[in-house]
Amino acid sequence: MDESIYNIIRQRRENAEHPEDLLSLLMQARDEDDSSQMNDKQIRDEIATLMLAGHETTANALSWTWMLLAQHPEVYQKLLNELDTVLDRRSPTVEDIPHLRYANMIIKESMRLYPPVPLFIRDAVKDYELGGYKIPAGCYILISQWVMHRHPKYFENPEKFIPERWEQDLEKQLPKGVYIPFGEGHRICFGQSFGMMEAVLLLATIARKFQLTLVDADSIIPQPSITLQPQHGIKVKISQRS
Repeated sequence: MDESIYNIIRQRRENAEHPEDLLSLLMQARDEDDSSQMNDKQIRDEIATLMLAGHETTANALSWTWMLLAQHPEVYQKLLNELDTVLDRRSPTVEDIPHLRYANMIIKESMRLYPPVPLFIRDAVKDYELGGYKIPAGCYILISQWVMHRHPKYFENPEKFIPERWEQDLEKQLPKGVYIPFGEGHRICFGQSFGMMEAVLLLATIARKFQLTLVDADSIIPQPSITLQPQHGIKVKISQRS
């Protein structure tokens, strides 16, 4: 993988042309403070992150989304109504994303209940006291999206799948660190915007053409690993939408 990535970076540096792709954006990006640019290793790290972390998390998020849609036919139908109105039988494009508001809310609500990464770790850089607990420097802190996303202080009916809760820009009203499907702080997921765009477009593309029905809902067991996976998968029946 390193050989392939470094090869691509080298070829791009030797080429005077800069196509409008992710690699070019990374190579042209400048630090806000000192205007420095990333070296080859830093660019390699970002590309490797996208290659390794950018597919399984989105796939898991969509799997849980389809499970929730199958369990909530009224939400499913509302999504289909939006797709029929916005797309009118054509495939979705990036330009459609601002108009696919309900699809976006569905993804946000799905990641609230089933965050692709249910737990992340931070390393305390100095001694600190938080809520009466003394945290020494070097101590690992475990932060659970699963717990925060279901906190009744911040979410009404926290166990229920209600995409409409995101209608009035709820995310902007929540305190920092409450809704954190992509992590938080300086090490927030580099691909956050890309991941949301990808998930909404995939949801719209699949839902426009196919109906997914759960086959065995009782066998679905969340398994928290590095990512939150269905332990035995999610079995569905796929039929073409008329």
